[in-house]
Amino acid sequence: MPKKSKSRRRSSEEEEIHTHLAIRVNDYSARVSASINHEIYNERASWTAEEDPVYSFTTNLAISGISTDPKERAGDIYELTIHGDDAPSRGHEIKLKDIQARDERGSLQYRTYRGKDVPVYDRPGSLGLLNKMRGEARWTGWLFTSTGFVRDMLVLLSHGRDLFLALHERRSGRTRWIQGLSLQTNDPTDE
Repeated sequence: MPKKSKSRRRSSEEEEIHTHLAIRVNDYSARVSASINHEIYNERASWTAEEDPVYSFTTNLAISGISTDPKERAGDIYELTIHGDDAPSRGHEIKLKDIQARDERGSLQYRTYRGKDVPVYDRPGSLGLLNKMRGEARWTGWLFTSTGFVRDMLVLLSHGRDLFLALHERRSGRTRWIQGLSLQTNDPTDE
């Protein structure tokens, strides 16, 4: 009878792996939208959208490119959708004081660093997700940002220069989170 292999138990906290990608931008497309907030028509209205404006103004930007670094992912195609929306329910205005960690009694947590008490913060989520397309050297991703960020990206894209995306990916288990993204005129591998 064949010997059974032992299944590996996953720890409660998966190991996180951070990867910094350099992507040469090939193409982009943009869309600007104005509409009445869809929450008005939602029969199961959300309390989180209560402070959102009646009129919704959004900007969407789709950028595609080919990775140049790290070497094991060089040549892979990346297609990112950046959704700009300034609605309060998006949480872009959250402050550090809003994510300070609390103990089991609700008191703010601090740690001592070089003789000073400094706040401990709960890690915020991510800006978005990155997904590998099965069987292809292609990745898709999306992230939610402010409309100002998307507007600034469009200004850079309109200059006609070679541009690069510097993408900070955090992998936890099988999920890949976008921790940071920048559009820049210099190659991130040169930094």
